[in-house]
Amino acid sequence: MKISQREARRLQKRVSELEKHIEEQRHGWGKDWPGGTHFRTFDATAHGELRAAIKTARTLKHAVVVALSDTQILFYALPLASAVNGTPKQP
Repeated sequence: MKISQREARRLQKRVSELEKHIEEQRHGWGKDWPGGTHFRTFDATAHGELRAAIKTARTLKHAVVVALSDTQILFYALPLASAVNGTPKQP
């Protein structure tokens, strides 16, 4: 199947837009926590209880930080850096 150069350019532009959007999503919280990096994604549908805990923290406009103890995974809700500085942002 052949496509015109015009269509190819349009598709290339759309792919670039989508890639930029994905990159912004990936690093979105880094604006509130400089140096923050997305490093792992999990399927949230299999973990309803964890999903609820994270959603609660995000509803409160807090970042979720995870720590590991010997036998547990600990979730902490921390105020977003922008909220601490007096200019709250939407997550």
